[in-house]
Amino acid sequence: MARRPLEPTGLPLVDGLPALERPTIENYCGASAEYIRGATALGPKKAKAAQIRLSNALGEVTLADLRAQGIALPEAIAGEREVGGGLRSVQADVSEMTPRDGLTLAIEIKPVHLAVGRAIWNRFGDVRTFAVNLHLKFPFAVVGGILTLPTTERIRSGNDEDWKSTTHLVTRAVGRFMRAGGRATEGDASHQMEGIAVVAFDRETGNIEPDLPPPGSGLRWEEFIAAMAEVYDARFGDI
Repeated sequence: MARRPLEPTGLPLVDGLPALERPTIENYCGASAEYIRGATALGPKKAKAAQIRLSNALGEVTLADLRAQGIALPEAIAGEREVGGGLRSVQADVSEMTPRDGLTLAIEIKPVHLAVGRAIWNRFGDVRTFAVNLHLKFPFAVVGGILTLPTTERIRSGNDEDWKSTTHLVTRAVGRFMRAGGRATEGDASHQMEGIAVVAFDRETGNIEPDLPPPGSGLRWEEFIAAMAEVYDARFGDI
C-alpha cells in the first residue's frame, strides 16, 4: 500500500528536503534548525511531518556518505526496515540485508530537537540497546547510532525567546559516547557500536559546531562515516 504524502509544514528548508538530489549533513542541520525555531507554531500533524522528513533525509545522507567512501552497499536501503534481533524486532533507519551474510549494516537515527536535557540520555540508551539486540543475533553486523542535537534549547518559561545552552551536556557525555563506539571486531562486547555520531549544530544558523564533539573523539560526522566504512569493508568487502 502506498504511503499517504506528507502535508507541507510551511518550513521551506524542511519541505524542500525530499527534492534534493543529494542531501548533505549540512542540509539536514539547516532544516533541523529551522524546525526547532518554528516548532512551537506547528500543530501535531505538521510537527510529525517535519520529523519524518528530517529522519528520511538523514537516512539518505548517511547512506550516500557511506557509499562515497568507496563501499558499494548494493543491498542497503535508507528507510525503516524491521529487523529481528536477539531479543526483539527493531526498526533500523539505514540497513543492509544480504542472502549470504544476513544483516551486514544497521544504523539507528535518534535526533534530539527539543528538551535536550531530558532526552539526550534516553536516546543514548536507545542506541546502546539497539546495538546489543542486533549483535546478539548478528555478531558480524556493522551497527551504528546517530544523535543530532542543537546547542541551545528553549527554557520552559512560555517565552519563545528564552533559550539556554546545551553544550555542557554534550561535553559531559563525550567520554561515555566514545566508549560506546569503537567495536573493531565481532568478538568485542555486543553493547558497543562500530560507530556513533554526535552532530551538534547552532539553532540560528544550522551550522555544525566545529569543536563539539572535539575532533579526534571519533564522534564527529566524518569520523563516524569513515569508521563505519572501514569496518564494513574489512568484514564484507570484496576479497
